[in-house]
Amino acid sequence: MSGRRIYLDCYSPYYRAALIEDGKLAELILQDKENKACVGDIFAGRVEKILPTNIAFINIGENKPVFLQLNDKAEIENTRNIKPGQEIIVQVTKEAYDEKCAVVTTNISRAGTYCVAVKDNGEIGVSRKITDDNIRENLRAIAEKYVKPGYSIVMRTGCINGKYEEIEDEVKNSINILEEIENKGKYIKAPAIIYKEINPLNKVIRDLSYDNCRVIINDRNEYEKIKHEYENAEFYKGNLPLFMEYGIESQIEKLFNRKIWLDCGAYIVIDETEAMAVIDVNSGKSTKIKNNFKINKEAAVEIARQIRLRNLNGMIIIDFINMSDSSNNNELYKVLKAELNKDRIKTYIVGMTELGLMQLTRQKQRKPLSRYIYHKCPMCDGLGRVKDISFLADNINNKIISIAASTIYNYIKISSNSAVIEALKYGCNLIKKKYNVEIELNTIVTSKFDYYEIEKSRI
Repeated sequence: MSGRRIYLDCYSPYYRAALIEDGKLAELILQDKENKACVGDIFAGRVEKILPTNIAFINIGENKPVFLQLNDKAEIENTRNIKPGQEIIVQVTKEAYDEKCAVVTTNISRAGTYCVAVKDNGEIGVSRKITDDNIRENLRAIAEKYVKPGYSIVMRTGCINGKYEEIEDEVKNSINILEEIENKGKYIKAPAIIYKEINPLNKVIRDLSYDNCRVIINDRNEYEKIKHEYENAEFYKGNLPLFMEYGIESQIEKLFNRKIWLDCGAYIVIDETEAMAVIDVNSGKSTKIKNNFKINKEAAVEIARQIRLRNLNGMIIIDFINMSDSSNNNELYKVLKAELNKDRIKTYIVGMTELGLMQLTRQKQRKPLSRYIYHKCPMCDGLGRVKDISFLADNINNKIISIAASTIYNYIKISSNSAVIEALKYGCNLIKKKYNVEIELNTIVTSKFDYYEIEKSRI
């Protein structure tokens, strides 16, 4: 399997889209099938409240209000005199997840396959990934025909493989759509949706297929809907599940391994927290390689792939192996930057910190992939650890002593799993003798290792 292909699995709670590059899983998107607020959707909202920290909460008709940062440079002009109760047009830039609200902007744009039209200052831009001067000039000429005062157009990388007639149509339509949204927003009563991004399945294909790669889909009805728009679409007729047939499922199963081995024998360790991701490079079995730059170089390529694949976002810290030649830091920076440029989501390399750690920031649009697949463990409530059984038993014994020594209760019943009950036996026997109380140890079935109940009464 070579080149780029998109495999779309429609038979799960999400649309699962796998982007394969040269036989390797490069990106995995789980797209909700429900029509909830997604990146790109535009709403007429009502300002509910404004905090002293210049944060506004906007009611757009969803279960939760959305979040607008008023002191952001791009927002200041649009929100200068904003007040509670005021109606305002906003667009979703980051989707809600966990307890976090969705984030919106007042700078409205419409993204297509070939261009992004923006309610802005009338400028024209062309993707830096398009390096051919003739193509750049042709695209700029197309944009100049349709750009209007108060609107900007950015020509996307997808233009490289597009037909000029199709590109021109999209540019024209994108500007017209923005004008219609602006006009509709003047009359519609908030909260209400003004513009819905393309349906979830088409959005996934648009985001991933910038070079017209093949699209293989396993749902006949969905295939019939997209085949006219995507000439390279193909209906999968096999008996095995689509992702199993092409070896994608096995790659997904390994996706969230904390430790990832490299060909050179070294490995990287990835830890995700609420606020950031931390990646550590270790020499592992690569003791024969004396040049740490070679290890770091291979690690940088895999790290860039993992960031994109896992959709890590926000702050990312990388602890590379120390290199004796400091000039190699610049070369490592170039390698990492080149790999990160393959990502459609913007990633900024801040540079090396004083402690020798590489610091990155990656734009947040959707929740990290791990949040779709994993939930907090009921045993440890997301800590990744459970209490030591001796510590837990000692803690329970102290509570029993407190009851026996300072209350009128002389009968105490402790219920927990068999391991905890066994650890309590010795201490409880001593407490019985010293405080002259009756203690009953009751074994129950519980999924939480450190769960226990204490009942007390007087007999």
